[in-house]
Amino acid sequence: MSTVTVVVMGIWNGFLLLVLGVLLKHRKRILPWITELDRVDRDGWDRGDDDKWTAFLADHPELIER
Repeated sequence: MSTVTVVVMGIWNGFLLLVLGVLLKHRKRILPWITELDRVDRDGWDRGDDDKWTAFLADHPELIER
């Protein structure tokens, strides 16, 4: 392997170790966010907003595919 490859792999491995360390340090805050156990709805457009979407399409019939 060339010297450049070894240096790039060293930098990449250092970055991955840094990310792993940050994840381990902040896992109590990150895990509920990933699993949505913090009960914050970050995707309200897809969940339970069908009435809003239907009302929007009623106001804009040109957006309905025919």
